[in-house]
Amino acid sequence: MARYLNNIGINRTDAGKRYYSSAIPLDPKQDELEYVHEARMGDRWDTLAYKYLGSATLWYVIANANDGLNGSIFIKPGTLITIPQTY
Repeated sequence: MARYLNNIGINRTDAGKRYYSSAIPLDPKQDELEYVHEARMGDRWDTLAYKYLGSATLWYVIANANDGLNGSIFIKPGTLITIPQTY
């Protein structure tokens, strides 16, 4: 799936001047991709959030998507973790 709805292009006005068309980013809610991560020894909600979502403070997004709010920050090795792309 492309990252943008359209490509950036070089266009010309009626007078012949060039201009660049802008790219429109996709609405994240339209992108239904979900990553699946198989937990390894030492994986934690915050480290997965940093790796996949870019911020450790979003750990609760991944934990909520996987019913992981059980009081432990560690994830049992071998558990398949769904990483939502919309939050």
